[in-house]
Amino acid sequence: MKLLVFDLDGTLLEKDGTLSLETLQMLKKLEEKSVKSTVATGRSLKSASRFIERLVSKVPVILFNGARIFDPVTGRYLYSETLQDSLAQKVGHLCQRSDVSIFFFIDEDVYVLNLTSHAARYVYRDGLSYHLVENIDFLNHKRVTKIVLTGPSFELTDIENVLKLQHRIHASITRSEEDLLEILPFGVNKAEALRRLCKFLNIDLKEVVAFGNGENDLEMIKIAGTGVTFNDAPDVVKKQAKVILQNCGHLGLQEFFEKFFTKGVTL
Repeated sequence: MKLLVFDLDGTLLEKDGTLSLETLQMLKKLEEKSVKSTVATGRSLKSASRFIERLVSKVPVILFNGARIFDPVTGRYLYSETLQDSLAQKVGHLCQRSDVSIFFFIDEDVYVLNLTSHAARYVYRDGLSYHLVENIDFLNHKRVTKIVLTGPSFELTDIENVLKLQHRIHASITRSEEDLLEILPFGVNKAEALRRLCKFLNIDLKEVVAFGNGENDLEMIKIAGTGVTFNDAPDVVKKQAKVILQNCGHLGLQEFFEKFFTKGVTL
């Protein structure tokens, strides 16, 4: 075991969305034994930075569900991908008359079309600051990294089906949570980003332990040497994980090492 890769929400973070001192202490002890840790999140750098800055390991982090890999040592992106120019406008036209809020991520700025009450939880959880827009004209000549749709689950499912079946868009679509539908550049996911990261670090995927609790973590959990998820994760994720934990945050990390101890690592 050489690298631990954590999703943030519902995984490394506590249920209240904080990063506990106990978790940081455990990760520090692992770092002293040459076991590094990093995060793979759907969040942007701006949203995730307050957690990344507290990590002992300065390993590059996976952002935007794999659309970007950021090196905290150099302050630069090792990898960055954006959506096709016309795709963002197509999604905006499709969704603007629904009860769904549309978040467009452009570099570190966030633009919101059709802000509804459903968006409040997402905005609060990720600590998003955003610009309200009235139409999609602002998208002209802008490169969008990711689109997030938030609203009633059934509406998101309908939109997902339309995008996949009718429009056959050249993009990756994933559900990070029941009320969040994410649209990413084609071929982008956490698994592909993890492959790039391991190549950069010269670490075999078999030496990686990947933790996640959502469908957007599924492929990453499948390719890691040890995939870890949680009891409240979707069944499709639990079926692919080698380890299922009861708790997130520091209790989950402690549970992992108590039940699945790796030789040479003591906490």
